[in-house]
Amino acid sequence: MTELHEQWPRYEVFIKSRNGLEHKHSSSLHATDGQHALLLARDVYTRRQEGNSLWVVAASDVSQNGAAPVAGTSETPRQFEVFLRLKPGLDHKHIGSVDACDAAAALRSAETAFGQYPAGSLWVLPSASVLTSEAEWSEPFFDAMADKTYRLPTFYQLPAAVNNM
Repeated sequence: MTELHEQWPRYEVFIKSRNGLEHKHSSSLHATDGQHALLLARDVYTRRQEGNSLWVVAASDVSQNGAAPVAGTSETPRQFEVFLRLKPGLDHKHIGSVDACDAAAALRSAETAFGQYPAGSLWVLPSASVLTSEAEWSEPFFDAMADKTYRLPTFYQLPAAVNNM
C-alpha cells in the first residue's frame, strides 16, 4: 500500500502577507494538482487573513544551489523566480527574477546578481510553473473568512468542576 505522500505530488507554498512586499516560503503540502494545491494552501495558510496572494509550485520544479538542478533546458531564455534564505531557519523570500535557458544557468545568474550564499539558501523556479491566486479573486479568495471568529482559549467557559487548567 502506497502512502498518500507517494500518491500526490508535493507543492511548495509562498504567501505574500497583507503588509508584506514579497512572497515568502510558507510550507509545503501534497495535492492532486496545482489548483488543488492552491485551494488547500488558502484553507490551511491564510484562514486568519495572513495573506493576500498565494503562489504554489511543484516541488520537483524547485532547484537550489549546492544540489543538482532540475533537468529541463530550452533554446530560448525563460524567466526564473529567485528566492533567498539569509539564515538557516528563516523563510526563503522572493528577491527577483532572472532569465536563463535552464535551472543551472538561472542559479549562476542569481548568484552573480544577488551574491554567493551557502548551499540550500538560493532557490530558482521557472516562472511558468508558478500557479498564482489571481488579483481579481482576492476578495472571494481571501476575505471570505473575515467573518469567521478566531477564538482564543480564553473564549471558552470552563465548567465549575475545572478550577485550574
